[in-house]
Amino acid sequence: MTKIFINGLGLIGSSIARIIKKSEPDAIIMGNDINQKNCDYLLENKIINKSINFEDGSKQADVIILASPVNGIIEDIKRLSVLQLKSSAIVTDVGSSKVNIQKAAKQLDQKGITFIGGHPIAGSDITGSKNGSIKMLSNHTYFLVNLNAQNNQINILKSLLHVGNLKFKETSAEEHDQIVSAVSHLPHLISYALTLSINNSLKDNRTNDIIMGNGLLDSTRIAKSDPIVWSDILTSNSGNLLDQIDMFENKLSELKQLIINNRHTELHQIIVEANKTRNSWENNVKTI
Repeated sequence: MTKIFINGLGLIGSSIARIIKKSEPDAIIMGNDINQKNCDYLLENKIINKSINFEDGSKQADVIILASPVNGIIEDIKRLSVLQLKSSAIVTDVGSSKVNIQKAAKQLDQKGITFIGGHPIAGSDITGSKNGSIKMLSNHTYFLVNLNAQNNQINILKSLLHVGNLKFKETSAEEHDQIVSAVSHLPHLISYALTLSINNSLKDNRTNDIIMGNGLLDSTRIAKSDPIVWSDILTSNSGNLLDQIDMFENKLSELKQLIINNRHTELHQIIVEANKTRNSWENNVKTI
């Protein structure tokens, strides 16, 4: 009987627990979280079998899933490297950047412990185990960054997650971090900046009774994301993110100059291009 230990039972960790529970009903799922309410909710709803501390859960597990913020995952790996884990144990994570986590995981490799980096490109501005779901991850890319696993070990992880309808993509840590800096990290940073910029612009006006339009609310929804999680993510992938900021600033400057020079036709063409690109993203989701 497979024993799973998940450290971190927030939105993503609890969603992974739900997937495993449905993929392999006989598995024993043990969980730990700094917020005991997350454990209690999953226990009450029979999504996990046991609430347990980090050390005991790790020692008993066949598969260990690290689902805390990025810096927490790195610290968890350090803790695992000095514990007596099962020799066949598989350690994985769901962190949003990979290079620093992969460097830390070399400590496990030196101990002969298998590590497979993981990251589902999915999430929400809401948090906590109550808000996790299988559907939230369904039909989304799930990156796998293999450090030292054999194919059969990768297949064990995929099997545990198969009900999630995930689109696995194996890649390097470096390629992963470059991709997510563009598709995830930059949009979050822009959302924070846009929210605060608009707030500063309106602060001297009497706007408390204005109901913001859906366009603004849609554009800034992810500014509600967990500050602890996202301050970790943005600083852990800073080199790639700074490159993305430079490219964004260049595009914004280009648009600004078109407006200054009243270049209506060129501005229209750029908007058409953006429309087509955005529609293609949705079409890709529908056809995958």
